[in-house]
Amino acid sequence: MNRSRITHDFTAVLLPRLQKLRVDASSSAPRDDLALELVEELQTAIEELRVTEEELRSQQDQLADAWLAAESTSDWNRALFDGAADALLVTDPEGMVRDANPAAGRLLGLAAKAIRGKPLAVFVPTDERAEFRTRLNGLADAPLPARFDLCLQPRMAVPVTVEASITLFTPPGAAPGLHWTLRDVSAARQEEEGEHEAARGHLRALRALPSATLVLDVDGTVSLWNAEAERLLGWSEEEAAGLHAPCWADGTEGAIEAALDAAAGTARLTVPVRTRDGRELAAQVCAARLADEGGDPRGMVLTLAPVEGDAPAAALPRPAWSEAEMRRVLTEGTGTGDLAERMGNGIAAGLFLGRLRPGDRLPSIREVARFTGEDHRCVSAAYRRLASDGAVEVRNRHGVLVGPGPRAPEMPSSETAEWLAGVIGEAAALQVKVTRLPDLVVRWTSQAAVRCLCVDGTEDGLASLTAELHGQWGFETQRFLAGGPETGRRDALAAAVREADVVVTTPFHACAVEAAARPSGTPVVILEADPELVAAAETRLRAGPLTAVVADARHGERLRCLAGGERLRVVLADDAAAVEALDPAEPVLMTRAAQQRVGRSLRLLAPVSPAFSTSRARELAAVLIQRNLRAQRALA
Repeated sequence: MNRSRITHDFTAVLLPRLQKLRVDASSSAPRDDLALELVEELQTAIEELRVTEEELRSQQDQLADAWLAAESTSDWNRALFDGAADALLVTDPEGMVRDANPAAGRLLGLAAKAIRGKPLAVFVPTDERAEFRTRLNGLADAPLPARFDLCLQPRMAVPVTVEASITLFTPPGAAPGLHWTLRDVSAARQEEEGEHEAARGHLRALRALPSATLVLDVDGTVSLWNAEAERLLGWSEEEAAGLHAPCWADGTEGAIEAALDAAAGTARLTVPVRTRDGRELAAQVCAARLADEGGDPRGMVLTLAPVEGDAPAAALPRPAWSEAEMRRVLTEGTGTGDLAERMGNGIAAGLFLGRLRPGDRLPSIREVARFTGEDHRCVSAAYRRLASDGAVEVRNRHGVLVGPGPRAPEMPSSETAEWLAGVIGEAAALQVKVTRLPDLVVRWTSQAAVRCLCVDGTEDGLASLTAELHGQWGFETQRFLAGGPETGRRDALAAAVREADVVVTTPFHACAVEAAARPSGTPVVILEADPELVAAAETRLRAGPLTAVVADARHGERLRCLAGGERLRVVLADDAAAVEALDPAEPVLMTRAAQQRVGRSLRLLAPVSPAFSTSRARELAAVLIQRNLRAQRALA
């Protein structure tokens, strides 16, 4: 029964009757029937009040039980939160910590109560906070739960890698926030990185083989195709990867399978193969099946060598310069200077971008004079100067040609055969398990470190050279900034070259490096820009403007030699205002050195492309093998 209703009935009915009773009681003749009626109504009201009291007490008991249950549930949830083995945090959407459990305190090196009220970003290393804030802001629009790896800096300890799992937290009566579960995965990630590094080492070793090498998956598709395979057959690895081996002629695959079934380990046979230009040639194939540690098949590895008398497939033609592009690059070069300097830089840019090769014909003296408006005697003098430096060759009845460049390091064929026979022989003895063949190749290529001198005139070029030669080949790299303070002494470069096993540079410094390396006989390898990166940039420039973010303005001038380079906008990585103004949705061409300086995430035009072409892998492999052969002889 409703309490307010009882009170209302009591007031509206009972009180007027009581008043009437008082009036009658004051008279000389009271009415007994009215008194009786009033008493009955009073008894009824009292009974209703008693029932209401019992109902209210019952409701009070229920509320007390609910309150105790809520307190018990809250205590239970708190115990679960505080007793969790994983670090747990509750933050607002901006990352301000509202609550933390003891495990979070142990992870971050503070008491849990000391973490509350602090931004989570203060526990992220300074150089990674910009990326963390970008991820945190992205959670507002991202579907939750979300998961990603995060680097945290505990107090007075080394940084740790944690796996962060984030869910939406909506407590009753409070603003919504984020619930973070943090698990320390540093050891697991280090183990994974070790496995990845081992796998990368295996791939580097297979790619360094001095013979055409293919690795096929169990379904026959290509998973590895080294530079020698490209040279022999004509397809690049990018074209062949994921395809059923495009080089097999009719019956080749079946013949290899039959030979492997008949052989105990390694099969050797001569089969016909096709090249990209449609020719068919005979190749000697050494094939072995790959298996994992459990013995399950994982494909096969093959090395191919043309039978004597068959030539490798013709290389694919490189994209040619239009007359307008050649005129612009050869006459403007990569910056200011006299005509010879501009033309020399333009020729180097053509070699670097893959537009020119040694031996290609250059515009005649008359044509350059027409392009530039210079007197033909000035043009002739510029060509003579370039010829004296080795950048060009002037031949009677042939005109002006691009110079031959430094002699590539070659390995005697007998040593190549000895090296490869040793690798394959030991592989056959080991039955070519997938976990052993790469280790065998690594052992044959890692007994001695290769000291590599990287020479370039820009910080962008040096950063990419050292990173890729160390990461891809395992070389011990040393930097030499051409034109920097190190070149104050005439013999500085020559002295650095004498201490190296190989010198790697770009066409912009090929002549100077070759001259410095000639007395000591140190091999020189000239690297070009990665053709995929060049193609991606030029495709974008054909469609419209493109921004390049570089650390050194001189590198930006090199990039202006791209086809459509007049539409290239160059931004220096140290120009914070210009970098901040870039649209993060628009792709940019950014060098490795610039990425190390820019404090924000930008969309990269080609995020997985290296800076340099792999076309010189054979020369680098020759240096690597020769160095290890010398080490093996020294140990013998």
